Amino acid sequence: LNNLATSLINRYRCTGSVEDLDETLELHRGALALRPLGHPKHGMSLNNIAVALNDRYRLTSSETDLDDSIRLYREVLALRPSGHPSRGMSLYNLANALDDRYVRRGSVVDVEEAIQLHRETITLRPSGHPGRGSSLYNLAVVLGHRYNCTSSIEDLNESIQLHQEALMLRPLGHAARSSSLNSLACALDDRYKCTGSKESLEEGIQLHVKA
Repeated sequence: LNNLATSLINRYRCTGSVEDLDETLELHRGALALRPLGHPKHGMSLNNIAVALNDRYRLTSSETDLDDSIRLYREVLALRPSGHPSRGMSLYNLANALDDRYVRRGSVVDVEEAIQLHRETITLRPSGHPGRGSSLYNLAVVLGHRYNCTSSIEDLNESIQLHQEALMLRPLGHAARSSSLNSLACALDDRYKCTGSKESLEEGIQLHVKA
């Protein structure tokens, strides 16, 4: 069941077929039924369902799918305490889903929790970890979202610093370099609007050109 579900979700990511995604969910739910609480792969099955629900939310904008994915990500995280090798990924997934919900509903509570979770994730992804760049980038994005709510210049400055760190980990040719350049440029634009810093304006223009 799990192998077929994995193949279907890979095909969904190539084709965008909601039918493949729906079947993936049914298969993962079937696998979960065979892996009750206490089974060594119970958490993996919960996580697989949560990932598929989050994918379907991004395709269909179903808030029910988003809420269900967040609930399941919380269950998975509870099964992965400090020291668990997959705790960092669980923190990362839950933080991203909460940020999705913030973007959808504007709840500051969600963005605050997402920031806290991304900060913990970064402590588990030190220099040299392959996921560090993504964690730095996503924390920068979420801090930018909080800045939009609060106008806190501290959040904006930290967001810019993190975007700069993430960009250093995404050299020329990296698949996510353009996204980092654009996001850093937009954050610098925000700082120019807030402070009138011509230096931020000029740097932002240069980065937009490179993006």
